[in-house]
Amino acid sequence: MVPLDANQGNAFYERIFGPHCDEAIMTYSTHDLYPDRPAFDSDFTSMIESRDPLFFAILRKPSALEFGIGQSAGVKDVDTRKHVQLHDSSDLLGMYALMRIRADMGSVEMGHVIYTKDLQRSRQATEAQYLMARHVFEDLGYRRYEWKCDSLNAPSRAAALRLGFKAEGRFRNDMVYKGRTRDTDWFSILDSEWPAVKERLETWLDDANFDEDGRQKRRLQDC
Repeated sequence: MVPLDANQGNAFYERIFGPHCDEAIMTYSTHDLYPDRPAFDSDFTSMIESRDPLFFAILRKPSALEFGIGQSAGVKDVDTRKHVQLHDSSDLLGMYALMRIRADMGSVEMGHVIYTKDLQRSRQATEAQYLMARHVFEDLGYRRYEWKCDSLNAPSRAAALRLGFKAEGRFRNDMVYKGRTRDTDWFSILDSEWPAVKERLETWLDDANFDEDGRQKRRLQDC
């Protein structure tokens, strides 16, 4: 995971946001495909400059340079963004963001999650979520990590529970987007729960849990 940067623009337009891209990955996102490049460029610049949400690109490992993430979320006048040169647009697998950053309360939310088909239901998708959770609890020292999704988004709800988030309830008529009312399901992990969640994730992600064809030996739920 690396911060968004201007040199990733071509990859984002070609892989995620361009008019020819897979519209299905936007079904439950507040984002949409863009009709043309100028419209995309304007919003992408705003995303790069944003500090809340703080956006990250998810890259294939060959393109992801070593990135030491410091205490950037919610800390004023700190800039940890580094330029990352993609080898190829296909190395971009998705994006996510830290949002609703409340540094004084030690609380932050995972959001703006968009996975390409290559990343969906993959080992690297789990690893990307593990890395961000570890950053939230161990680098930032936060107390609460949130996950929220459309109540109709069954894959997102299942992913939250699989990753170790606990369900907290449903906010009815929470918002209106894409021409309809959305109920929002809330999930969270607390700092006191993180050690056990971390151990499960690391056990599942370990190379020993995968055969030579990359198939898991044990499900994360069984670790």
